[in-house]
Amino acid sequence: MAEPFYGAHVAGVAHRVRETLAHWLFPVACLGCGRQLAGRESLHLCLACRARLRPAAPIGPLTGPAGLHILSLWRYEPPLDAVILALKFRRLDYLGRHLAQELAAAFGGELAAADLVVPVPLHWTRRVARGFDQAERIAAPLAARLGLPVARVLRRRRATAAQARLGRAARLANLAGAFRVDHASAAAGRRVLLVDDVTTTGATLEAAAYALRAAGAEEVFALTAARTPL
Repeated sequence: MAEPFYGAHVAGVAHRVRETLAHWLFPVACLGCGRQLAGRESLHLCLACRARLRPAAPIGPLTGPAGLHILSLWRYEPPLDAVILALKFRRLDYLGRHLAQELAAAFGGELAAADLVVPVPLHWTRRVARGFDQAERIAAPLAARLGLPVARVLRRRRATAAQARLGRAARLANLAGAFRVDHASAAAGRRVLLVDDVTTTGATLEAAAYALRAAGAEEVFALTAARTPL
């Protein structure tokens, strides 16, 4: 077990070195207001924008076979939306590590019961188009901070329609059977922490949790960086 944690430590040091060099060569602007940052502020937000972040209330348990509880750190609104969009579409993937640090600091005690961290995957076509999976960029450093293994055992069976304009019932129908679990033995009998970037109604997380429970997971609870206000 020592080798994976050693590898994660080396990778983390390399990320920090690259980020320091990039900041020195290319000064970074606050993602919220555009002002130049003085240092390597977490989330690339200045202190004034950081103060605008508002906490999200927990969700759950949701009505459904998964019985899912969802923890989210902040409300998905300015300026946090700019951070999430920069992670997903501007290839600032190191922001995933920033979000992981914030999540571990906020919820570390509540996540201690987990045995395994599982990111919610994109469909392979979206992953190829984007070049990476933002949930993995949060889940991997989070797992390292919690001292837990991370397992990419969830797969999307099909590319689902965009959910932005759908209500909860329509989202659940859209996601029915969308996930499968590879190597079910990895999740069987374990308490799984499901990780994603943003949740709205919880439908995606609930569908993923249902697949994990069907594969034998003892319990599934979910964590996201942000929750869209309803």
